[in-house]
Amino acid sequence: MSFTLLTARGPLLQLLGSVVAPAAEPLFIRPSTLLQLLAFAVLLGGIYGLVALGLTMIFGVMDVINFAHGAMMVVGMYTVWWLTNELGLNPFLTIPVAVGVLFVLGVVVHLATIAPIIEAPQENQLIVTFGVLLILVSAIEIAFSADPQSLDVDLGSLGVGGVFLPEGQLYALVLAVFSVGVFWVFLQYTQTGRAIRAAADNREAAQYVGINVPRIDYLTFGLGAALAGLAGAVIPLFQQINPHLGDTYLINAFVIVVLGGLGSFPGALVGGMIIGFVHVFGQFFLPGSGYQIAIFLIFILVLLLKPEGLFGGGAGE
Repeated sequence: MSFTLLTARGPLLQLLGSVVAPAAEPLFIRPSTLLQLLAFAVLLGGIYGLVALGLTMIFGVMDVINFAHGAMMVVGMYTVWWLTNELGLNPFLTIPVAVGVLFVLGVVVHLATIAPIIEAPQENQLIVTFGVLLILVSAIEIAFSADPQSLDVDLGSLGVGGVFLPEGQLYALVLAVFSVGVFWVFLQYTQTGRAIRAAADNREAAQYVGINVPRIDYLTFGLGAALAGLAGAVIPLFQQINPHLGDTYLINAFVIVVLGGLGSFPGALVGGMIIGFVHVFGQFFLPGSGYQIAIFLIFILVLLLKPEGLFGGGAGE
């Protein structure tokens, strides 16, 4: 049995009906249904956290809001899809390839578009990254068409204590937690990582102590793009893809970055979990797209009450 969480409320309820029946009264929920919803929420939260990691890293170090992040995710999606369906490779072997492709793409995009205007007003960078978004999405449409695509694999699901865990989303959650750990170790214990944290804390002071800040910038943008590629690479494991799918994830990723704290890695993962819970439980209890309204209400409340976010800080935190 295959699953997807990123659907309208109706399909989600249909899925839950095939696993555990919703309670007759919406204010009361059966324990089995609650456990299934909790499992879905954790899995989706991990995916959202993974999507937000690259976005928060670039902002934390460079103070650049990358509107092309969702489009870079799409490049990662189609890299995995093409290598798997057209060349017959194992989809898990194609994920590192997608990460490498996006790192190179991120470095190229930074050197060609961001570096020349890094000291310009932030709205200039917003416009440029939005232009990159349009170029990447248009290129994907030209190369692969706008039709939805899916992998010719079915990973199925695991049954644990009566709770069904979609394997594709489970792998994505493991990758999210693993990625946070790896990047935390990288930032804390490597010379390049410490240089990135220094640039995030104070770019001018970092230059005074001999850190090559322009080099740190393109490495950071490349790593942020690589994280976008990693997030995009796992999505075909459990969902159909199309050239505009990155926009859906990007909108919620901005909410997560603000909620968790601009530049905070742990905040990205925790914020992703919170939004994952709101998404899943909102789909179950609220009509239509009410869950998305709830997500934006959280976004507004955070901006009003705690604009620095739950874990506001630099990229190294």
